[in-house]
Order: sequence, then structure tokens, then C-alpha cells
Amino acid sequence: MLHVRPRRAALAALAASSLLLLSACDGDTAPAGAGTKARSTPSAPPEAITAAQAQQALVTVEDLPAGWQLQPDTGLDKSQGAQEEIISGVKPVCAPITAVLNTGRLEEDRKADAQEVFTKKGDTTAVVQDVSGYSRAQAEKAVAALRTAVEQCGTFTGTMGGKKAVLTVKKAAGLPAYGDESLGYTVRIVQGGTTQMDFDLDTIRSHGAVTTLWNNYSDTGDRGTTAFRKALARAGAKLVAAAAGTP
Repeated sequence: MLHVRPRRAALAALAASSLLLLSACDGDTAPAGAGTKARSTPSAPPEAITAAQAQQALVTVEDLPAGWQLQPDTGLDKSQGAQEEIISGVKPVCAPITAVLNTGRLEEDRKADAQEVFTKKGDTTAVVQDVSGYSRAQAEKAVAALRTAVEQCGTFTGTMGGKKAVLTVKKAAGLPAYGDESLGYTVRIVQGGTTQMDFDLDTIRSHGAVTTLWNNYSDTGDRGTTAFRKALARAGAKLVAAAAGTP
């Protein structure tokens, strides 16, 4: 029987950002007594969501069923002690899947990012969300590559913690569509015949904003399906609202 180990999830530090509004004044000389008339120049819409908007697109504990709690930032970022869970050495077409598993996001070249981790009290089940901002073209390309990976990879191998890992990915059926496009899929990781990790995932894109939610569950306790699906619905709505002002 496989021993199930819950995956530790990455928490990202959030950088503050602000949008600078520009205005231009008409410098022409006005007729005597007419006063000076100011004319504002509309600013171009931002290319991607800001860090603040990424934060606003995160689900909250109030969006989940009773019994769930927000996990505090425990410093479990991949760069701070979870290197044994990095998956590497996979064939290029499958790399978008391991990018999500390693960091929560599709690409490192992002304009903004926010993450949260929720756990069920007294259980090992976790629901994790990442929100990342890209240009629309970059986001469309990244989600297309992920879709190709889910459809073509099936079962493939990689290395995790210096040991061989076998990953199986399947497209999930029956999940509602959110945003401009969304993709539901499951991933199972088996390492050495003794360790197994199971995930339900869904990636949603709205304009250039992308959110991925994943449900990490064990073979004991609650799988977390109800919380995962409820979080998905709220995350989809929040992402659309956050990205509305971007191209």
C-alpha cells in the first residue's frame, strides 16, 4: 500500500504596487478673461493586473465551508527549504505541469503574484491558490501550452528529491467553465513505490490574469472536493473582476 504524504505548498511574498495616472495641460493662451482650460489625457490601460489586484483575486476563508482555516506563512517557499519537492528532468512538452506543481504558476516572468494556502482543521487536506498577472498574449500562450501538456503527456517521469518520480495527468470532467478559458485536470505522483501525492487542479485565465487552484488530499480524511469546487467558483468570479480593466 502506498504511503501518502501531503505536499507542502509555496507561499509568495506580495509586493506593493501602484498605478501612476498621467495628465496633460493645454498650454495655449486663452482669450482675455476666459481663464485657462485644463485638458486631461486618458492613460492607457495597464498591461497586466497589479499585485494589489492579484491579492483581491484570492479566495478567503469565508469563501470555503466551515472547518477550513488560512495557513500562516511558514516560509515553505521552494527557495526556502522545500527543494526536495521540486520536480525536474521531464520532457519539455510536460514542463507546464511541473511548473504548476513546483511554484503554483505557469511562468516565472510575471507582473504580479499572490498565493494562499487553506487547510482543513484536523486533516491533511489543503486547498491552495495562486494568482499571477501577465500580458494577455503571454497568458494565452502559457495556458495553451498547459492544455497541450494535459492532453499529450499521460504518464511521464521526472526526478524529485534525487529519486525517480512517475507522474500521471488526466483531464478532469464535469467542472464548470470560468473566465475566458479554464482547464481542470488531476495529477498523481508516485515515487519509489512508497510515496504518493494526489492533486485536483484547475487553471483559469481572464485577459492576462491566471489563477490555479489545487486540492492536495490523502487517502485518509476528507478529499476536500466541496471546498475545492466552492473555491473555484469564487476564484473565477474574483479573477474576472480583477482583470476587467486590463486588455
